[in-house]
Amino acid sequence: MTFVAVLVLALLAMPSNAYAKKKITKPTTRAVYHNNQGVSFLNKNDYARAELEFKTAIELAPEYVEAYNNLGVVYRKTGRDEMAAEQFRKAISLDKKYAAAYAHLGAVYLAQGDVNDAIKTIKKGLKKDSTLADAHYNLGLAYLEKSKKDKKDYDTLAIEQFKIATELDPSLTHVHEVLARVYEKRGELELAAIRRRLALADKPQSVDQWLETGELYLKRNDLPKALNAFQKALEIAPESPKVHLYLGRYYIASGDTKSAISELKSVATLQPNNEVAWYMLGTVYLGAGQAGSAAAALVRAKKINPNFADASFNLGMAYLKMKKPAQAQKEWEYTTTISPKYPRALYNLANLYQNQGRSGEAGQMYCRFKDAAENDFPAEKKIAEQYIKANDIKCRN
Repeated sequence: MTFVAVLVLALLAMPSNAYAKKKITKPTTRAVYHNNQGVSFLNKNDYARAELEFKTAIELAPEYVEAYNNLGVVYRKTGRDEMAAEQFRKAISLDKKYAAAYAHLGAVYLAQGDVNDAIKTIKKGLKKDSTLADAHYNLGLAYLEKSKKDKKDYDTLAIEQFKIATELDPSLTHVHEVLARVYEKRGELELAAIRRRLALADKPQSVDQWLETGELYLKRNDLPKALNAFQKALEIAPESPKVHLYLGRYYIASGDTKSAISELKSVATLQPNNEVAWYMLGTVYLGAGQAGSAAAALVRAKKINPNFADASFNLGMAYLKMKKPAQAQKEWEYTTTISPKYPRALYNLANLYQNQGRSGEAGQMYCRFKDAAENDFPAEKKIAEQYIKANDIKCRN
């Protein structure tokens, strides 16, 4: 089972100097007091009290740029993006050189899917002040999103911005994390490991950090370091199903079937409805030649998630090893129902139909397999093509 690290667009972290910019009109001492109180509450994630303090500061000093910016941050943190954008625009209208507001406004555009506006706005702010680490971070996120939307590679530009952010503020753990994922996606595993190490130095008690570090070392085939990372996670969270699942994956990769089964059973005990654990357990049993145990585990996985195509396909393999071809056929037909372009199921069904003398159905399955396989399974594709040609099959698809 492949685990994909998914990239999430985080709320914009507040620039460290967002509260120390030039004001158009000097606010009163009392307005400054309420703004500072709001900052204190904001840092404690007490958004309701922070909002009230910033509104009070604005009431006392209607041209208080920082207070508008900070109120926008509260709205941003609490999911009120349109209201946040309004506050950031107000701050910009009062002081067109106030860079932090551009960075925050760009983050709103990014969250709303307006990638080009986000890039344009953040860049405009960075022209006013290029020292805002979080502005560079959000510009990097915008470039990553542009890569996905435009199907072009803007990752190099994203990396450049992330690196600038960590040069300006080396303590930005989340930037090290994102950089590690980008490097990993590009296959630059050594650089990814360096960024993981930097993130761990800042968050040594983060279970997810240790797990992702272990996964990275698995990709590098550095099994001792991978095991060390997973064991660190286990020390922090010994009852975590997720940790035991990753350990199970490690033992599968290292060929230790007994330990893999033990870890996956732990997951199933701690979290009985974890279909991935049951699927992996069934797959390990299947590889170990224990078809009966494999079938039992895979039935559980399929029952928990009826749309789990990998589970139903492997269940068919287990039945085949148990010399139950009719049940194997039923599972693979089910697999192709929930996942019509599942190449291995299509190929196996073609073989079964061929053995049953159902040449027309076998040929159509080979046709579907050839289409679904694309550039994979070259040997099987050759067999399919030969059968289609020899039996004069007209592919319907």
